[in-house]
Amino acid sequence: MFEHSIKVPRHFKISANIVKKVATEGGSVKNLLYDSKLRFFRTNVIYALITETIKHSDDIDKLFEVTGILTKEPRLDPWLAKVITTELLFGKKELPGHSKPEKTIIGYKEQFDSVPLQQVEVKPEVRRPRYVRINTNLLTTSDAIGAFQDEGYKFIRCTSGSYDDYLKQIQGLTEYDFTQDYHVKTMFVFHPNTKFHDHDLYLENKIILQDKATALPVHLLAPPQGSVVLDMCAAPGMKTTQLAAFMRNQGKIYAVERNEERYNTLCDFVNKTDSKCVTTMHRDSLDIKRGEYDDVEYIILDPSCSGSGMQLCIHKYVEDVRLARLTSLQEKFLKHAMNAFPKAKRIVYSTCSLFPEENERVISNVVKLSRAKWKVLNVKDLLKGNWNNFGSGMYGEIGTRCLYAKPDSDLTTGFFLAVLERDPKQSEKTDNTDVKDDSQLQGTLKDRKKSTNNDSNLQQDEAECNSSEPLTTSKHRRKKTSSDDDAQGQTKSKSEYVSEEMSSKKKNKKRTAAVSKEDLECLETESKDPVENVESKKSKKKKRDKPEDSEIPINDNNASVSIEKQEDVNDSKKKKKKNKRKEFSDADDKDSRMDKDVNNSIDLTDTTEDAIYAKKKKKSKHSKNADIQQNDMSDEPVKKKKKKHSHVKD
Repeated sequence: MFEHSIKVPRHFKISANIVKKVATEGGSVKNLLYDSKLRFFRTNVIYALITETIKHSDDIDKLFEVTGILTKEPRLDPWLAKVITTELLFGKKELPGHSKPEKTIIGYKEQFDSVPLQQVEVKPEVRRPRYVRINTNLLTTSDAIGAFQDEGYKFIRCTSGSYDDYLKQIQGLTEYDFTQDYHVKTMFVFHPNTKFHDHDLYLENKIILQDKATALPVHLLAPPQGSVVLDMCAAPGMKTTQLAAFMRNQGKIYAVERNEERYNTLCDFVNKTDSKCVTTMHRDSLDIKRGEYDDVEYIILDPSCSGSGMQLCIHKYVEDVRLARLTSLQEKFLKHAMNAFPKAKRIVYSTCSLFPEENERVISNVVKLSRAKWKVLNVKDLLKGNWNNFGSGMYGEIGTRCLYAKPDSDLTTGFFLAVLERDPKQSEKTDNTDVKDDSQLQGTLKDRKKSTNNDSNLQQDEAECNSSEPLTTSKHRRKKTSSDDDAQGQTKSKSEYVSEEMSSKKKNKKRTAAVSKEDLECLETESKDPVENVESKKSKKKKRDKPEDSEIPINDNNASVSIEKQEDVNDSKKKKKKNKRKEFSDADDKDSRMDKDVNNSIDLTDTTEDAIYAKKKKKSKHSKNADIQQNDMSDEPVKKKKKKHSHVKD
């Protein structure tokens, strides 16, 4: 920027800032112009200067390119230069001040005049009527009609005919006529020359200067009283305050805005319009996570766009890079709205753009790829056929279900609108399946623990039954049968384990992730318990056998004979005990070998059935060895008793 002693006129600076915002950020000139800070300034002068600058923007760009003024004067602000050049060439044709920027533009005037400009036939612009929305939070529609009638305006009832009849009616309004809108009943239509910026009702925020096209999203969203609504891009607050009035301040409205300046404007406007059910939030809507506001039922989304539908739009051509960035951002917003709020029933997506890349393409791409099931409602049906412009068929049926508002035919600003509704049958299918999977996993773990406990109890019962069975076979037969059973058990177990390993590993590859470390520890501890139980039983049986051997009856008459027999019996007992200990140690060695083979072949991640089978084998072997020992020890005293009785008889 130039450093100059004489200041640039203020209306030039204000006009340059607004033109820059419209060109770079998009938006409405009137919303930017009629800010509270500029309310007491000459807004009509600034508005005229901005409109002329936007109309001649192509010619000014050509003049700057031919003369090279921006490269030769690098400290000259390009937006301020456009406004000053417009005033010098297409406005008053003179500059009021003598600041450095004005003198610089005047120095290039001769070069500007020498550049031939193409004269394009400008079609007569269709003048849009003045739309006024009644803020029913502060004023009823009947009171508003009476107030306008007191000022000399004549109320004409809206036609009951077709939509085309209504368009003809509002085109024939005189300066003191007004009527009610065909669709939005809280909106009135006046002659284009009607001015309300100094009106008392406007200054008291009882009437809002809002175009009809921007009021259609709330009309089609139609949230009932008591609903929870989210406005994802709320500033400056036109739709937010309209929602509050539509719901009669009953319910909740979350109004979200990221930009700090626009957020302050939103808060100020919400307070002035007495929108009590609105909660403003200074944050980015994309940062709202699932679970924070799950009570949201209705969503209105009006994201940043090129603003190509505005009447005073500087974007006659938008670069592909900027358009791609805008469409990417718009798709992110819509995806987030469809997926982050599980109770959302309806979404209204709208832009003030006429480019299909920002409209039908965004709707088509997001709806087809969305996880949740959403459908695009036919706006023509919602408006009962009373509309003329709809989306393009290039995007299939989805495109034709959308709505366009066009300045030439609908007498509004250029606008796009689509209504999306969630399919109630398949709204939360993915969440339900996730919950079912978790419950099934927990159920299987509980069943496995129960089965292991039941099997351990059954094994204990079987061991007790086997120990209590009567002994009828002889010593040699028992030894042979036990050894044969051991050999058969070894061969059977090895073959069965190999086959079970192959089948169980294939079946349980998917289940290995579900088995926790706690289950593995339980299995290991349970596998060790049978061995400890067998050892404890052996020690108890040895203690029981000792008193039985010591309590052998002896006759006094034949003491010498009985003593010799007792010594022979004791010697034989010792030999038998040694042999039994050897057999028992050999059996223990075999069991340890079998344990090693089993532990090597069976994974800890196998099912509990395999582990239970191994436990049964171990218990049966130990119980058989214990039975053999008990039988051998119990046979001797029986034989002694028989011999003793025979000796007494003799």
